[in-house]
Amino acid sequence: MFAVINIVYIYLMVALEVYSWLFFAYILLSWLPFNESQPFFGFLIRFLRALCEPVYEFIMRFLPPLRIGILDFSPMYVFLIIALLRIILSRVFILFLG
Repeated sequence: MFAVINIVYIYLMVALEVYSWLFFAYILLSWLPFNESQPFFGFLIRFLRALCEPVYEFIMRFLPPLRIGILDFSPMYVFLIIALLRIILSRVFILFLG
């Protein structure tokens, strides 16, 4: 039982880490003026948009925009929620394995 819980824990933590890096890449690419008709960057932008925008839009439905001047810090909500999920996942893992 320990091995199964450990494997699930590791996969979930890796998935959260990978998603946070993908979301970071999405934020960086959103600042650059790429044309979606370009072969590689168009695919990359559409791929990241398909992964990141549903989560970001869902979170923004419940939380107010976090803007300071012309800068939008709202994507920080996603990183904070990922950090909270990591903490909760670690606590649950410790609880099950005591």
